[in-house]
Amino acid sequence: MREIESGAESTKSTGKVRGAEAADGPAPADGPAPAVRRFWRRPAFVAPAVAAALTVAVVVGATMTQNAAVPPEPGVDSATGRRGGTPSDESATALLERVAAAADKRTLPEVRDDQFVYTEQEDYHWKVDFAGLGDGCAMPLEGHPSGVREIWASVDGQRVGLSRQYEDDDKVTDQPIAKQLPSRNEVNFFREAEDELPTDPEEMYRYLYGLKSGERPSGEASADRDAFEKAAVLLSRQLLPPKVEAALYRAVARIPGLTVESGSEDAAGRTGVSVGIEGAFPGDFGQGRSRHELLFDVRTLDFLALNSVNLDTRDDRCEVLDVGDLVSSVAVLERGVVDRTGQRP
Repeated sequence: MREIESGAESTKSTGKVRGAEAADGPAPADGPAPAVRRFWRRPAFVAPAVAAALTVAVVVGATMTQNAAVPPEPGVDSATGRRGGTPSDESATALLERVAAAADKRTLPEVRDDQFVYTEQEDYHWKVDFAGLGDGCAMPLEGHPSGVREIWASVDGQRVGLSRQYEDDDKVTDQPIAKQLPSRNEVNFFREAEDELPTDPEEMYRYLYGLKSGERPSGEASADRDAFEKAAVLLSRQLLPPKVEAALYRAVARIPGLTVESGSEDAAGRTGVSVGIEGAFPGDFGQGRSRHELLFDVRTLDFLALNSVNLDTRDDRCEVLDVGDLVSSVAVLERGVVDRTGQRP
């Protein structure tokens, strides 16, 4: 149980996935209870290759550290503590159509420009125990922070948001999130996703591949991986309108080379069914081959996480991960809309 600083409200991260709902937030000391919009719980990775891009917004300003009342439960930090799944008989097309149909049925309440998209996520990536390695082994780069993070991102990008990182030493580091500008190549805030992203699967397919009208994909495996990563960034980084999310799944289903696995696990320890693509991803901390996958709840079909799973066998003394070990994961524990930074759904 983690208490909000005022002591008036406490929130427990259960890891459950819910359907869309609305809830009232805590009443501030100087006025009536603000309106809070809660949607579905959907814990969301990041492959290290796009870890920086998956940051909800550019974080600027000085940091402020404060003692945490009760620290969040830590994630697993051993190389073999998280595992990939096993091959499934279901096709990627069939799974993603089921996921798209579920997204189509969701609705969002009205979202105001002056509100904030709240995301609680747990990041994980493997760390080498150098005490067990010989001299001459390269040190991996830290692609993104591990642990639990809360993010309050401005709905219209025009208000300063907040990123709150829970550290291993039971401290909390707060950093402001700068106002955002629209971008031609990225979606930086909810209103931009709502206004700019297509709800038609064909248009979304062209968007993922960066195609103009009449153009066809190159057929290169790297182009397919890039299209998958672009979709993964959107799902991991943003609260998407349901029709946009449904179109995204139907567009992803057309990417060649996708496979389905059951029993895949995310940073929060939840298992589900995943759809992924294999290949060499330069940002995966030196791994030669890996599988990047989107993880879904088996029952609700809500998006849970984006994982990177190692596919390389160990062939020298400096390698640590076995085939099937989780290289990285970002699990979105909760996502909703609130009236102010620091407030939780």
